[in-house]
Amino acid sequence: MRLWPAALALFAGTVTAASPSLPVKVQEVLTVIDAVPTPSDLDGVFTNHASALQGLAAIARDSGATDAASRNARLHAISALSTYCPSPCDPATNSAHQALVAIIQETQDKYAGYDAVVLRAAVEAIGPQRVASDLDLLVGELQNPSRDIRAAVAHSLRDLCNTNAIAPLRLQQQTETSEQVKQAITEALRVLGQAPCQ
Repeated sequence: MRLWPAALALFAGTVTAASPSLPVKVQEVLTVIDAVPTPSDLDGVFTNHASALQGLAAIARDSGATDAASRNARLHAISALSTYCPSPCDPATNSAHQALVAIIQETQDKYAGYDAVVLRAAVEAIGPQRVASDLDLLVGELQNPSRDIRAAVAHSLRDLCNTNAIAPLRLQQQTETSEQVKQAITEALRVLGQAPCQ
């Protein structure tokens, strides 16, 4: 999982009490701090693949999560959704992809706190799904005031593996002031410049 450990620790807290909104087995799988559960782990907890996809999308979209366990579970659900839209992914019918797009759209003007962590998680999760139409959504976030979000966008554009991202990344590189983001852009441009993109 690419979410930085400090942020997960900050929002995970000490998970001892079960969240009233999540079944205990689901919470146990989604509150591990240093690993994202695999699809087979999640499919087993939710009973099958379709139920897992539906359940993860619901947890990921739950903006009302306020306790530490629910917030941690939400971050893990968002990250896990990246594996629920395998290539080729049909964004018109896949609820994992639709949930990630909705989360990005709902939190794109959040620059700090837990909402910014949610935005970063969704940005990081959507790139590996390699849906070409996500290019514009991600490129728009290259102007986000948060350097962490801009760096996550560069990584996600790298993972998107769409060479149409090269021009906006180069443009951002010319004006970018954060060394962290410059490094992420350089890495993205290196990967996107390879043939074929990996």
